[in-house]
Amino acid sequence: MEIIFEIMKNVDAGVSTKTRLMYASNLDWRSFSKYISFLEEEGFVVCTNDSYRLTDKGKLLLQKMKEVAEILSSQVAPKI
Repeated sequence: MEIIFEIMKNVDAGVSTKTRLMYASNLDWRSFSKYISFLEEEGFVVCTNDSYRLTDKGKLLLQKMKEVAEILSSQVAPKI
């Protein structure tokens, strides 16, 4: 889930080509190919003219993942 979250954050931030996405997500080619294929097959990202972008479904998923990450980080933070 963390890898998918990282890829989607990078796509949302404007990193759009395969190579740049792979490096920005700190993945090797084999792992990146597996995850990006999954995201495309499930309809979270689309690739047009060698450039990736989030679909509406992908934007919704990213928003929900950010919410979960925020909740978890506030639960883990030390209470003073």
